[in-house]
Parts: sequence; C-alpha cells; structure tokens
Amino acid sequence: MRNIFRNILIASVVLSLNAAPLAVYAMPEPAPATQTEKEKAKAAAAKKKEAERKKKEAEKAKAAAAKKKADAEKKREAEKAKAAAARANAKKQAEREKAAAERAKAAAEREAEKAKREAEALAREEQAIRDYEKYQERLENPPMEPISYINLGFRAGYAAMMDQINNTYMGAGTLNQSNALQQLIGGAGAGLDLTYNLEYGHFLFETGLDFRFLNSTSAYGFTAIRNDLTYPGTTYYYLFDNTREMRNMAQVGLPLMFGAQFNRFYFLVGAKVHYSFLGMYSQKGQYDITVSDPALLEPYGMGIYDLNGKTKSPIVFRQPEVSVAAEVGIDLDEWLQKQADPKKKVKVKPGERLPFGREHVHYRLSLFAEYGVLNTNATPMANPVEFAPNQIEVQNGNTFLAMNGDTKLNNLFVGAKFTIQFEIPGKTLRPVTAPPCYVIYSVVNERTNEPIEAVLTTQEKESGKLIVNNKLVPVKGLKQKHALGAYLTEAKADGFYPSSQEFSVEEIGSKSYITIALTPRPVFRVRVTNKETGAVVPATVQIIAQGAQEPAYSLATDSVNGAAGQMLADGQYSLHIAQMGYDTLDMIIPNIGDSLNVELTPIKKGEVFIVKNLFFATNKTRILSISEEALNDLYMYLARNPQVRIKIIGHTDSVGKDEANQKLSEGRANAVMNDLIERGIAPERLEAEGRGESQPIDTNDTDEGRQNNRRVEIEIL
Repeated sequence: MRNIFRNILIASVVLSLNAAPLAVYAMPEPAPATQTEKEKAKAAAAKKKEAERKKKEAEKAKAAAAKKKADAEKKREAEKAKAAAARANAKKQAEREKAAAERAKAAAEREAEKAKREAEALAREEQAIRDYEKYQERLENPPMEPISYINLGFRAGYAAMMDQINNTYMGAGTLNQSNALQQLIGGAGAGLDLTYNLEYGHFLFETGLDFRFLNSTSAYGFTAIRNDLTYPGTTYYYLFDNTREMRNMAQVGLPLMFGAQFNRFYFLVGAKVHYSFLGMYSQKGQYDITVSDPALLEPYGMGIYDLNGKTKSPIVFRQPEVSVAAEVGIDLDEWLQKQADPKKKVKVKPGERLPFGREHVHYRLSLFAEYGVLNTNATPMANPVEFAPNQIEVQNGNTFLAMNGDTKLNNLFVGAKFTIQFEIPGKTLRPVTAPPCYVIYSVVNERTNEPIEAVLTTQEKESGKLIVNNKLVPVKGLKQKHALGAYLTEAKADGFYPSSQEFSVEEIGSKSYITIALTPRPVFRVRVTNKETGAVVPATVQIIAQGAQEPAYSLATDSVNGAAGQMLADGQYSLHIAQMGYDTLDMIIPNIGDSLNVELTPIKKGEVFIVKNLFFATNKTRILSISEEALNDLYMYLARNPQVRIKIIGHTDSVGKDEANQKLSEGRANAVMNDLIERGIAPERLEAEGRGESQPIDTNDTDEGRQNNRRVEIEIL
C-alpha cells in the first residue's frame, strides 16, 4: 500500500514538470489593439498583392533563367550545327576534289588506253603490210618446203595375163606342134589407189596401197592325136580351133614410186609389190573330130563338139608379184580447182595449221603402165584336155597354165588414171590476205567548210560495179574498205548540188581521205504583206515552172512574219498568189535565189470577187468536199479582218426554168453563209442573195461558158 502511494506521487511530479511548457505554447497571444474591418481588408489585400508581386518576380526570374538557359543551349546547338556543317562542307569539298582527281585520272587512263590502242592498231596494220609483202615475195620465190598429199586414184585400161607355154603336150595323145597356135587377146582392168605423196621442189615420192582387178582372155588352137581307142590302127584327130580361156585376178599391192614435176607435168617410175587374193578362169570353145581308118580310103569326120571346160575355177598364183611401173601426167588445177573464197575469214594463230579448204584439193590425169617381171604361175601341172578310155569326147579341161611346169605368167596393165589429191595443210602454206585499204569519206559545205550529212555512191571506174550504194555519210565521216583501183564517187544532200570526184587506191593497207565539197542550192524566199497597212498576210504562194500548167511548188506564208522559203530546182519560174480578199498577183521570179517582198492590194468596200474552186452537187445546194480549201480561205479572210462584212451572191446558168434557177442560187448562197457561221463567223457580218441567171459573165451557149456563169461571188459591204 505504502509503495503504491509513493509511485503515484513520483508520477505526479514528473507530469507537472512536462506540462508547464505545453501550457505556455497553448496559451494565445495577447490580442492587439482593436482594428476595423476595412483596415483588415486593406491589409489583407496589400499582403495578397505583395505576395502576387513576389510570385511574379519569382516567375519572371525563373523565365529569364529558363530563357538564358535556352539561349545558351540554342547557341551551343547553332555552334555545333555550324561546326558540323563546316565539317560536312570540308568533307564534300574533299570528296569533290577526290572525285575530280579520279575523273582526271580515269580520263588520263582512257586517253592513254586510246593512244595505246591506236598505236597497237597502227603496229598491227604495219605488221600486216610487212607480212603480206613477205607472202607475195614467197609466192614469187617459193621456198623449198616439203608438201604432203593423200591421193585417191582411179585407174582403168587394158589388162593382159601373158602366159608362155612350150609346145610339149604330156598325156594321152600327142600335140601336133606344127598346128599349135596361141593368141593373146587381153581384157579390161580397173584399179583404186590410196597413197601418200611427198613433193619437195621438183622431187616426187609416192607409196601406199594399190588395189587392182585384171581380166584377160587368151585363144588357143592345136591338134590332139589319139590312138588308144577301141579300134586298133585307127587314129583320132581333135582339132581345137578357137578355144578361149578367160582369167580374172584381184591383187593388193605396195607401190614405191619416184619421180619429178616440172610446172604442170610430172612423171613417176618405180616398182609395185602385189599379193593376189583372188584368181579364177573359165573356158569355152569347140573341137572337130576326124577319124583316119585304115579300112577306108579317106578320113571321115565325126562332128563338132562343145568343149566341156571349167567355169570359175580357181588359179593358184605364186606370191608375191613384182611389177615395174611408170606414170606420166598433168595437173588439172588450173581448170578444175576451186580457189579459196576471199571473203572467208580464217583466223589462225602463229604455229597452227590452216584449216582444210577447197584450195587444198588438187586433180591429176595421167597415163600408166605396169608389167610383172616375176612368174606368178603356180598351177600344178595337168593336161589341158583329158579323155577317158574308150570315150571319144573330151571329159575334162584344165587351165592352159597347167600344161607343164615351165608355163610362165606375166601380167600387164596399161591405161589412164585420174587422181584427187588432198593436200595436208601446213603453217608454211598459210595464205596471207592483203591488208585492207580504207577510204575515209567526209562531205562538207563548200562555203562554210563545215561537215554535213550526205548520201554517197561509189563505183569502180572501169567496170562501173557499185562499191558503196546510197550509203549515209554522217557528220563524223564514213570509213569503207576498198580494193586497189580507180573509183568514181558522188555525194548528194538536201539543199545542195550533187558533186562527183575521182580517186585511186594504189597502196596495200593505205588510208585515203576523200573530202567532197557540196555547193548549197539557193533558197527562194517570199514575204507577203498588205499593201495598205503593211500587215503580214498568210497566203498560199504557187510557183509555176515556165511552160507548165500545174504549180511545181506551193508555199504557205506564216502569220508571224508572212514569209516562206523553198529551194528550187534550176529553171525559170513565175509566182502566182490568189488570196481571198486581195487582188490576184502574177509575176516572174528573176532568180531562184531571190528574196521577194510581195504586197497584195486588198479588195475595198463595194468590190466583188469570185470564190474559186467552189463546187456544188449537180442542181443541188450541197457543197462538195473538194471545196474545203476555198471555204477555209474565205473563213480565214473574215477571221483576219473582223471589221469586214460581206454579201454572198449565188449565180446560175440559163439551163432550166427561171424560178428554179433563182431558188437554186439562193440555196447555194445560203449554204455558203451557213458553213461560215458554223466555222465561227458572226451571222450579223454575213448576207446571202441569189440572182439566178440574171447576171451572166459568159455565154450560155457552151459548156465552158455555162460553167463560168455558175459561180458564187463575194461583195464587200
């Protein structure tokens, strides 16, 4: 209990010490002296105004600081932009200078390259000239160079297989030598050669393969005697009068030929070694049998029998056969060879062979002879005819080459040969074409010497052959190839007289500069004006040649200065102007190069003129389309003279009734007036009247007079 009171007391003291200051702060200030409401309001207003002033000054200071900061920032940005622009300009200037330097360098390189190309082209041209001169010199003095050919030869002629038979007949029966006969007939032969030919100067050598086929016939006549038949003492005589043996032989051989050539003629001699791979024979003939019987006073005949000989039986030959051969002939190139096409452009690098062309084919015609010096017969010995015991007729026949072991066979082949030679091209044979000759044409104005465009024609002076046919020569000139020779050239250009010139091209690879000066044609000029006012008059000016009916030229002067110009062909001319609203003018043109000022006299008020070339359908008011030019001229006259009023008067001839003609003339006048209104002429400037047939200007008794009376007139009001 005692502790509780003690704690309460301590707490009270502490609270009293802390509460004293709080009481001081909470106590209100002493009230000032008493103020009126008006003074209070005034003080509050002053206080508020002061606060607003301070606030504005603070805002103004703040805005000034912001503006100063913005100006400083703007100045920095401007300086920065200026520095950037300066750097950019400096960079651009550097780039421009660099680009200019590069362009100058490129231009210098182009010029250098151009100069290099020109120098190289000139060097090539000079080298081409030297090569051609060397080639021509080589043609005149050809060097000793080997030339190789592949030959394809075709042979045909006479062939003979010559046998040498002795007169000893072995076998049954005895050959009557006194009646023996052997005749060589021979036959045809053909051959094909595929050989290699070498030509060195005049020397010739040839070898290769030789194929030939020989056909030969021999005739034999002899008598055979037989005593071995059935009847003792009886003798049989067999008369073989015309027994023929046909032999064929095919051979392949190797020729070895040597010779020479002089100009177009040549010869070859040598040997050929042949191997036979085919041999056959056939026989045909008849024989007569005569019997001598001791019991009869005279012999008697038993008739004529056909020889039962062999057909296409083989013959055995001795291998090889060696023949001596000779050939003499002539080259046919100057008649048969096709020359090289000069327009064919053959590009060959140094050291390469020229491509095969027509100039490498050659032709030859020759005579040849071949004789076999070795015996080629190897047929086993046998009787030419064989008999069977007690058989009268011949039972079998053998080749006559088999009569005995001494029979020899030698072959002969003579005839004509046609050879096609294929020359093996070599670099030493490469032709060199002549360097081209160039002619550089230029056409100039004779008076100013300035180049102009023209059309050029050039022909050979001797033959008249066209080389350049109506080709355009530009201002920079025309470069053309020409061969050596004399030429005639002509240039034509609009506004100039044509001009011709002769020239010659005399050197290989040369360049000729031909300049043709053309004289300008004179220009006729005319200016048309109104005589009274001096104003220009757009008009149609017709220029008529002397003695002609139709105009040669028709000029239209313009509305700006009233002038027109035309180049006239040489001659005499007159000038004719029939302009609407003006008097017609005709005059002679003194000179085709004159400049004339022409004054037209205008038609005045009250004057009347006829509208030319105005046509209507027959008995109709419809205006024909061919009248367009006349109507347009009338419209243009009224359009250029807006103060002029006109009356359109229609007239007819006397054909038909008066009332109809009056109505027709009125309709035609109105048709012209309506056309002008449609074109834009104000109606109040126009009047129309028809006068029918009442005012003729010519007779109505002729077609021409009536045509003149059918007219439309214009009266100036």
